[in-house]
Amino acid sequence: MTVPRTLIWTSAPTAELQLALHRAQAGPAALVPVTSGTVLLPRRGIAFSAATRLAEQCRQVGDAAVVLRWNHAAELWTDGERAGRRGPARRLAPLTTWWRLKPVERPHELPRDACEVKDLVDEGRADTWVGALPRGTAHPINTVLPVVPVTQGGAPLA
Repeated sequence: MTVPRTLIWTSAPTAELQLALHRAQAGPAALVPVTSGTVLLPRRGIAFSAATRLAEQCRQVGDAAVVLRWNHAAELWTDGERAGRRGPARRLAPLTTWWRLKPVERPHELPRDACEVKDLVDEGRADTWVGALPRGTAHPINTVLPVVPVTQGGAPLA
């Protein structure tokens, strides 16, 4: 995985979050309902600062939101008050942000179901763009996550 990926976990229920993001014309993104709340997958090219603004909108609906940005060599996170990194996070965040991030032994603990979504993203089995149901693929249909699109504020998910 060469392109940094971003995931936002929030305790907010999916339906409430979808309505709030549509009202704020925020997007594009995909919402994945999980037991612990909702995982938001922003568009691939989103900047870390834009993701933190999106997380702030999530916090207005739920009581918590954690931004996680990662690539094969590094990981950084913020819950809005605390932030940390593992690995060389310089390429994952702007200069004004990354130098204030302290290295941490253990990154922020995401709920287990949010970590499962992250693993699916790493495997290429979860993404923010779904053109159609897979045809003739090796992956059975039950590997496709239930995704709720939020298309306000941007082009179709990509």
